[in-house]
Amino acid sequence: MKPVLGDRALVRAAWTVAAAGVLSCAGAVLLHRWVAARAEVTPLYAADLVLGTVWPVVGALVAARQPRNRAAWLLLLTSAIGPYLLLAHYAAADALVRPLPGAAFGAWVASWGFAVYWLSVPLLPILFPDGRAPSRRWGLFAKAVAAAGACAALAAMFHPGGTDVSPRVVNPLGVAALDAPLGLAAMAGSYATLFFGTLGGVACLVWRGRRATGVERDQLQWLMFGGLVMGVCLGFAALYSQAGLLPEVALSIGLFALPASIVVAVLRHRLFDVEALLGRSVVYTLLSGFVLAAYALAVIWLGRLATGSTLGYLLVGAAAVTVAAGHGAVQRWVESLLFGHRRDPYAVVSRVGRQVAPAGEPVEALERLVDALRRELEVPYVAFAGPAAEVSSGSPVADLHTVPCPALGRDLGELRVGLRHPGERLLPQEREAVAEVAGRAATLAYAAGLVQDVAASRARIVAAREEERRRLRADLHDGLGPALAGTAHQLDALARRLGRAGHEEWSQRLRGQRDRVKAAVGDLRTVVQGLRPPILDQLGLPGALRELVSGYETPACSHLIGPECADLPAAVEVAAYRIAAEAVNNGVRHSAAGSLRLLAEISDGRFVLTVEDNGRGLPARPRAGVGLGSMRERAEEVGGRLELLAVPGGGTRVRAVLPLKE
Repeated sequence: MKPVLGDRALVRAAWTVAAAGVLSCAGAVLLHRWVAARAEVTPLYAADLVLGTVWPVVGALVAARQPRNRAAWLLLLTSAIGPYLLLAHYAAADALVRPLPGAAFGAWVASWGFAVYWLSVPLLPILFPDGRAPSRRWGLFAKAVAAAGACAALAAMFHPGGTDVSPRVVNPLGVAALDAPLGLAAMAGSYATLFFGTLGGVACLVWRGRRATGVERDQLQWLMFGGLVMGVCLGFAALYSQAGLLPEVALSIGLFALPASIVVAVLRHRLFDVEALLGRSVVYTLLSGFVLAAYALAVIWLGRLATGSTLGYLLVGAAAVTVAAGHGAVQRWVESLLFGHRRDPYAVVSRVGRQVAPAGEPVEALERLVDALRRELEVPYVAFAGPAAEVSSGSPVADLHTVPCPALGRDLGELRVGLRHPGERLLPQEREAVAEVAGRAATLAYAAGLVQDVAASRARIVAAREEERRRLRADLHDGLGPALAGTAHQLDALARRLGRAGHEEWSQRLRGQRDRVKAAVGDLRTVVQGLRPPILDQLGLPGALRELVSGYETPACSHLIGPECADLPAAVEVAAYRIAAEAVNNGVRHSAAGSLRLLAEISDGRFVLTVEDNGRGLPARPRAGVGLGSMRERAEEVGGRLELLAVPGGGTRVRAVLPLKE
């Protein structure tokens, strides 16, 4: 479905909405001064103006880069604060100074226009930075928060009573009979969105931040930092016992910090090391809160503790000593919560080692190692490159931190770690972890090289064995076999002549020797057939493969065999034929397929054999039987590999890749 508005139209709409909010706030300031000079009206808070101007402007900046980002439009939603303030003061001017046309509409908007407070803060951590919820469950949670906020706003639209701007400005659409239930619904919805919604948003932000990598991770950490500053400022304003300039400044700073952090996240996400800033901010906030809580609890429990008393100083001093002793543990806990274990090299190495342990061979262990290192360090790319193996995890990036991997005096390759951002340097703890893992990678690479050497040696032995078997079969079949058969015929002819001449005893002896020679010929044929499938010498590999799939009505069998497959090394011919015979037999007997296809070709210096059917497919947990094990062993004997794959839509594909170079 084609979007109703193009990106350019959306950008223009975003700036229009932001400008309308800013101009409305300016109008509200002027109107407030005019009304306040003539009547008593509630003060106009700077925090409301920050919310109604800075937030929508930041939303327009984000929309300028990503017009369809829901997070941008969630920020732009706060532009409704401007019209709400303007209309509320217009209604106040009507009620307190002089009658004005259309003031009833302004009074109605003043009764519920503040509802945007309830949605922006809880939903922003869920939708930032790409405008999408990180999972289906978080998406459902966001919809539930939005529904609760909408219900609360709907209840406020018809709740009777005064408004924030002045008690004399009342809701013209208020239903007096529903005062209690509407008030309860508005309060319940607002608390559900602001309290539970914000807690859920913070949990989503932490959860998403730990799993994100690259630019997205830094953007989320900037949002965490802005949210932390906002939370501290709002908490200070809420706990401050006296109304005045200080709590108002704290509220304004808090509401300014979040959009400021979003600007940095979107426009310049690597302005400075946000991880260190965020981690230390969280730690000092927690420790300061602990000291204040300890002092407050002591005041509550003792009751008579006077400000500045000796006991008070002792309690605060004890809390400070506790904080100093536990600072390191709290720092490690916070960094583990926010950044995982990548700042603890021993934890990284330990966790990587646990991921490598289940591997069955060195190359698989290397794959697990680079993948685990990438996840633990939360970097976009990790790779190992060496003569024995080349494995990687993630998407390649231009900037790399490279560590050599020597072992036993040999250079076995290098470990490459992709940097999260251009020009970034890994932390010392991260470099130490990478160096430790590089040592393990070198050991695995050495083991992989030994395995490759053994496999290559076995492949050469198998190739030499099969070539010798082909030569022996040809010699026995074409030389010794016919000679023995001719000897048996000669003995038989001589026995008949002796019998006609009356030497029956000698004739019987010769017939006995003839029978022994014929038995030897039969044994020789058995040996010859055991050395190598006879059909390979009779028809060649292409003809032998065609014979495997001929004569079947169900399943309907077809083949496509390249003419270049006629002259292959003896070991490859035998392995290919045996694998094809077993795969075709399994497809015909066990797959319940309607069709079966055999393909054989040479690609990139390798012989590729594929047997594919459209049958019932692989079971959920396929068991490696004798046939499958035999096929895999024959492929590995010549240095190849066997793949058993499920065909989309149903069926099984057996694919053998056999190298042609001995």
